[in-house]
Amino acid sequence: MNMEHDYIYRDTSASKTSRTSIFETDAEKVDRLQRDNAALTVELATERSRRKDAEERVTTLEQQLNDALSRKRRTKAEMATATNEYNPLKSDGKPKAKPAEPIRSYEDFAAIQNYFWSRGKMRDWALWTIGVSLGLRISDLLSLKISAFLDENSKIRPRVVIIEQKTHKLNNCLITPSVVDALMKYFDSIDWKISRDDYLFPSGKTKGKMYEEYGWKILSDAGKALGLPINIGSHTMRKSFANIAACVDKQTIDMNAITKIQGLLNHSNQQVTMRYLNVYQEMFDRARLAVSDFVLGKTNVNILAAGNGVTLDDIISRLDEIDSRLPQTD
Repeated sequence: MNMEHDYIYRDTSASKTSRTSIFETDAEKVDRLQRDNAALTVELATERSRRKDAEERVTTLEQQLNDALSRKRRTKAEMATATNEYNPLKSDGKPKAKPAEPIRSYEDFAAIQNYFWSRGKMRDWALWTIGVSLGLRISDLLSLKISAFLDENSKIRPRVVIIEQKTHKLNNCLITPSVVDALMKYFDSIDWKISRDDYLFPSGKTKGKMYEEYGWKILSDAGKALGLPINIGSHTMRKSFANIAACVDKQTIDMNAITKIQGLLNHSNQQVTMRYLNVYQEMFDRARLAVSDFVLGKTNVNILAAGNGVTLDDIISRLDEIDSRLPQTD
């Protein structure tokens, strides 16, 4: 055989594509290899597609299995939640606590005051009175120590300043006459046997910080004992503050003047201008003074949120609106 011939011997058993000749030129070999490569590429792509489909089916089946097991483990309460139905039960099957509601009248406020006063529970009387007067969350209220209200000379401070636990915002609360009155009566009832490091509303057992759940129970039990037609809880104090402020405080702000000053000072928005002029703090102080007058029985308002065109949802959201506008340093 002439080894310099243009044709080379080809083993036909090694090819899966071209088997028509045992001899091929270099060009034919390149063409054959390209066809083989293309065929293998298609075959590989097909196998990858099949594998992807199989993996997706496995994933789908696993998800269906997990969903089935999850549904099997769900309680009746969880099933109701999954179908967007209100369920009075928690996930552990126990009844949910009803949302606390604000007082609807001065009579409601005074009834709870008298309930604690007549039983000699001055701590609880002060908790209710100061809680409604300040409008703080129960978590912040129970964290206050006497030093927040009394200075080193046992004189009542003009303001109580706190960092709210939920929002981490500064809240600079005016200590109004109703708060002063409650503090004096409370401290007199215990003969001023207090330390500035004591919690204002201590636990009866440990004298340390009162648990929020116990604060809720104190007020809830009073509401039940009085048979009030509203659900009384720890958040009732805060909601009542907002309710009273919405119905008693009639202050207005001259927004035209604010707009004019905003332009003169080239502020980005009116909130910056109001903080700059300290309008916010003055507005909050006047609102708290109006609530203080209500608590002390100095207003002619009895029924709250009645006949003023304000919905209860609007009233409850008022305090959160105030929170979002607390003055900050520019």
